[in-house]
Order: sequence, then structure tokens, then C-alpha cells
Amino acid sequence: IYNHYHFSTYSHFEVFNTVHTLYFLREYMKNSAIPDILTDENALTDYRKLHHLIVIDKQGKLSTNGNFTTLQQILGTGCIHSKIARSFPVKELIQPENFISLLYYFGLLTLDGIDEENKAILKIPNESVRRLYYDFIRKTYEETGVFSFKLNELEIQMKEMAFNGNWKPLIEYIAGKLNQAQGVRDLFTAEKSIQAFFNVYLGLSEFYLIYSEKELNKGYADLVMVPFLIQFPMVKYAYIIEIKYTKPLGSVKSKIPVKRIQFLGKEAEIQLNHYIQDEKFSKSIGNTTLKKLVLIFSGAQLVYSNEV
Repeated sequence: IYNHYHFSTYSHFEVFNTVHTLYFLREYMKNSAIPDILTDENALTDYRKLHHLIVIDKQGKLSTNGNFTTLQQILGTGCIHSKIARSFPVKELIQPENFISLLYYFGLLTLDGIDEENKAILKIPNESVRRLYYDFIRKTYEETGVFSFKLNELEIQMKEMAFNGNWKPLIEYIAGKLNQAQGVRDLFTAEKSIQAFFNVYLGLSEFYLIYSEKELNKGYADLVMVPFLIQFPMVKYAYIIEIKYTKPLGSVKSKIPVKRIQFLGKEAEIQLNHYIQDEKFSKSIGNTTLKKLVLIFSGAQLVYSNEV
């Protein structure tokens, strides 16, 4: 939760975030239990300063800049390639390369190697930081008027998903919000962008560790929901979700051909059955019941959802 940091390409050792580790130990000693909140509130105050680098005020109306897109990209893929700037003036903080470097210096990204262009491969170090990204993106959506979710309703539906295996209400709720967002739904024009959106809102749950493009059995599953059993051993269900996308037809009322949906559904089912053969993944979900879900979107509209 607090490890996997690298600050030198010459070292193969991983280090822990000492601030968060000491916070965890202090809280654990109080109650002999894993703390409900995994990140020190004092540290969160520092991270929230980044808000001013992704949201701008244009004549009283809040909107995002390119740095917000960078955050979405990082969360969607888990990493980004960039040179690390050694220094830069404050007025140049919002420049993309400087912003990425700042994320690295804040501990929100860490080294994972060097690419062929001699750029640093920077990745999200751990689950604690990943949840900070979820929070950044959710709050930015809400402040800029893109999406607004009732978190208590989200929590109730997530409990249904975790303890009763009733997944449809939550999936349809999130998909409905996506489809209602008239101002931005044109941005969701491919499987990856829809996947990133679900990644953020499913990731708000404390019950699960959410993985996007997780490597399983030499393939890459779109979304994997692994129960956080160390903290919530009572969770009964795990999920693996495959998302398929088809371009919408010319007319909004036009229906996607049944054969097209059947083809995509069968393709997704084959992929899911391949992924679940991964032994490490099977161990990670313990004795929970695994549900395999297929979601098919036409544009921003969910046209098919099923369990296979």
C-alpha cells in the first residue's frame, strides 16, 4: 500500500513512504486494526495543493486544463513517459513536463525505468496513491460541472455488489451518469475512455483494489476488482469486467444490430475465460465468488450488460 518507490535507475530496491508507514503503525497500535483511512490527513493537505494546477477559473466558470487530461491518462494506463525537470520557476508549473515532474517530486509517480528516447517511465507507485488520483479526478468532475454523483447512493450500491453479488444497479447508475453528461459525452469515443471513467468511480470503493489493463494469463483485462480482503474479509464477490465499444449509428434512435452485439459479447466471453486461468489472480481473490461481466457501449450509451 505504501511501497514500490524508486528514485534511481541504478537501484533495484523498493522503498516505502515513511510518512504514510508511520501513520499506519500509529493508527494500528491504537486499535490493533487496519485504519479505515489509509492516507494521513496531513499529507492529503499537501496533495490537494495540486488542485490549482488542474482547475482554472475563466470569468467565474471553472474548467480543466491539459494537466487534468494528464492525470486521466496516468490513471488509465498506470504510467507516463516524460523527462524529469530538475528545476523550474513557479510560473511554469502548469507546463506538462513540469507538472509531471512535480507529481514525481510529490511521490505521486515513481521511476519504473528508461525508454528508448531516454525518457523516464513513471508509474503510480501503490494503492494509496492510486486512490488519491481517484479523488482528484472525482472532485474535478464535480467542481467543473461535468458529473455529480451521490456518494451515499454509490456506497449503498457498492455494498450490494460486494456482499450480495448484485452488480447491475451500480453499473447502470454509473453508465447512466456518463450518458447524461451532454457536454462531454462526445469525449468518450473509445473503449479506453469509458474504461477510465469506470476505473475512477469503481475505485471510490474501499472494498476493492481496482486494476485497469491488468495483465492476466498473457492478456490484459479491462477492469479487475480484487476484494481488499486484508481490511474487509467479509466481502463475498470479486469481479472482472470486459468493455467493448462500437461506434454509434447515425441516428440516436437507431439500434445496433443484434449480430454485432452477439459478436462482441462472444469475443468478450472468450477473453474473460482466458484471463481467469491466471493462477496468481485466483489466489488474490481468496474464497470469494468471481463474477465475469461484459459491458458493450455504443458511444456513451450502455447497450448491453451481462454476466457470463
